[in-house]
Amino acid sequence: MGVYQELCYKVEDFFVKTLTKNQDETIIREKVTSYRTKNDERLLQLKEEKKKDAVEQQRIRVQQKQERERVNLEKEAAEKREIENLISQVMDTSNYSYTAYEFNELKRNKVFFQSLLTNVFEPNEKALTFIYCEYDKTKKQEIKGYLIPTTKRILFLNKSLTFMDKFRYQTVINVNWFKDGLLEKGLKIQYGKRRLEFDEIFDQDQMQRVGDIILNKSNKRLIKN
Repeated sequence: MGVYQELCYKVEDFFVKTLTKNQDETIIREKVTSYRTKNDERLLQLKEEKKKDAVEQQRIRVQQKQERERVNLEKEAAEKREIENLISQVMDTSNYSYTAYEFNELKRNKVFFQSLLTNVFEPNEKALTFIYCEYDKTKKQEIKGYLIPTTKRILFLNKSLTFMDKFRYQTVINVNWFKDGLLEKGLKIQYGKRRLEFDEIFDQDQMQRVGDIILNKSNKRLIKN
């Protein structure tokens, strides 16, 4: 019994004794004891019920969390299958495995890559790889979009497909990369007498992959700065 409850009982005893001073003390004490016992049992029962309720609520929360996780996993798996299906349509996966960069870009820009199939690619044409960058078409014209080496040619397109440039592999003389600021990189492609520059590239591994594939298709050697 706690100190507070002992104090309460003493106060109760005082009032009971005062109010029942002309009655049988033994009977009164038995009634008080019986009342307190029943009250303690009721409080204990309430405490146990609260404890059981807390356990049940915790079980429900765990179950709900597990269900949310299951739904999320199923959703992620379905989305992964969807993206992999799109990859198999857009990219030449028979000769090149896709990268995490490519998977994430297709996931973020599904409409753009789906439009390549319907509005851009020739029959039997597929992307070999790609990278998002800025094309310095002229000193005054810079265009953001995707540089895409395909099985047939090299393409540069903006996301809205309102701009597209096409390049032939056989005209590529060499490719080199350069630093473009603190974190950015850029690709330079010597295209005949022209020099094509693509900068604002943040993924060096993907940039290297794009450069290597362009050179392999053009049978040239990569030159690094």
